[in-house]
Formats: sequence, structure tokens, C-alpha cells
Amino acid sequence: LHGIGEFIRRLEKIAEECGEKKAKETEPKDEFLRLKQRVYALLEQARNDIHERQILLKKRGNCQESIQKGYNVRQNLDELKRSLPRLQELHKRAQGKRGAKDKKDELQARYQDIRVLKRHIDEINELFLSGHDVPTDASGAPSFGPQSASLLGLRDIARGTDPEDGRRNMTGEEEGALAAMKKRDGELDQQVGEIGKVIERLDPLAKQIGVTADRQRIRAEGLNTDVSKAEHDLESLNKRVTDIMKYEKNTNFCCQMVLGVSLLCCVGFIFQQVS
Repeated sequence: LHGIGEFIRRLEKIAEECGEKKAKETEPKDEFLRLKQRVYALLEQARNDIHERQILLKKRGNCQESIQKGYNVRQNLDELKRSLPRLQELHKRAQGKRGAKDKKDELQARYQDIRVLKRHIDEINELFLSGHDVPTDASGAPSFGPQSASLLGLRDIARGTDPEDGRRNMTGEEEGALAAMKKRDGELDQQVGEIGKVIERLDPLAKQIGVTADRQRIRAEGLNTDVSKAEHDLESLNKRVTDIMKYEKNTNFCCQMVLGVSLLCCVGFIFQQVS
């Protein structure tokens, strides 16, 4: 992925500066890769069940085991048909994400993977539906003929006359293509795993930051309570000061009246003595 190495190095540097200890390694995979691997396993299991069912039908006819094998194949086909739309949905979602242009090649490769898997699912369904009439070779072993080749997406080869083409699993070209797909998936899985390891290493730091933030929030709530109480006390003090100022104003008025009367008395007394 473009720029992922630099991103990982920056995350590791942040983790080192924060003093984080290295956590246990994990290997997460994205949902598309997990689902695609599940489809691989289901295709292989369905093919094996079809092969074993044909052997049972040849040796023992329609018995309990062959019926169970047929039921298993139907269950696998149902899950395969449900998984394919999910793969398409994940691919469409990835195309709409930010940075999709940088992953254009990978998205195109995944689109091709979906087409290949769809062809395999359709052809293994055809193989199962026509499995009752699969011919056998001279030794009595099942010869899948065209259906076996169709399972691998080789419709042109399936029309050939060589019985070995009907019994073979994969050509070198097909094995190379699958190996390239698995290698690419492994590289992506490794990159996602590296990001997951860094995130897991940073997870304790994030939790510690969360705990510290909770403590600060509790302290802030306590300070808010103290501020509210101080505001209430200040209002009470202002009220008392106002009352005192009113009392002092009334007292000053009375004193002024007394002083005025006393002054008038003194002036009258002096005037009387002078007269």
C-alpha cells in the first residue's frame, strides 16, 4: 500500500516517545481476505464431497451417506452464493473510501478475483447438478470429464477428448495464478498485521489517556461545584453589604439632624447672652 511504511514508522515513533511497551503480536486480516479464504475452503470441500458422493453412488447407489454428501454440497453452495454478494459489497465499499485511487491496482486485482470465484461457484454448481451422470473410467474410478474441467474454469479444455484433462486438478498456469493471488493476499495481510500490531501497542496508551481525561473531568466537575458555591456566598455577602450601607445611610441622617439642632441651640444661646 502506498505510504503505509512511513505511516507505520510514524506510529512506532509516537509509541516509543510515549514509552509504550511492546504488546503481543497479532495477525489480523481484513474482512475481504477472510471471506475469500473461506470461499476457497468451501469450493475445495464441495468438490471433494461431490467426488466422494459419486464414488458412493457408483458402489452403493443412493444410500444414507450419499444423501448426506449431497446435503453437505447444497449447504456449501448456499453459503458460497451468499458469500459472493458480500465480497462484491466489500469491494464496492473499498472503492468509495478515501485513498482508493492509490489502491487502484489492488482493487482491480480483487475485482478479477471476484470474477474468478464467481465462475468457479457457477461451474461447481453445474458439476453438482450433472453429477448423477458422471461416467467412470476402465478401473471404475469416477471420471469427471467435462465437469471436472469446468470446475476449474476450463470450458474450452473440457470439450477435449483427453481423459487426463477431465481428471486433473489444475494446470501450471492456474496454479501460478492462484499462487500469485495468495502471495498478494499474504502481503496485504502482513501490512494489515503490522498496522494492527502498532495499534495494539498504542492501545494501552489510549486507555491511560482516557483514564487521565476522566480524572481531569472529575476535577473539573468539582471545581465547577466550588465555583457555584463561591458565587452563592458572594451574592450573600453583597446582600449584607447593601443592608449595612442602608443602615449607615439612615444613621448618618439622624446624626446630621442632631448636629443641626445642637448648632441652632448654640447659636440661640449665644444670641441671647449677647442681647
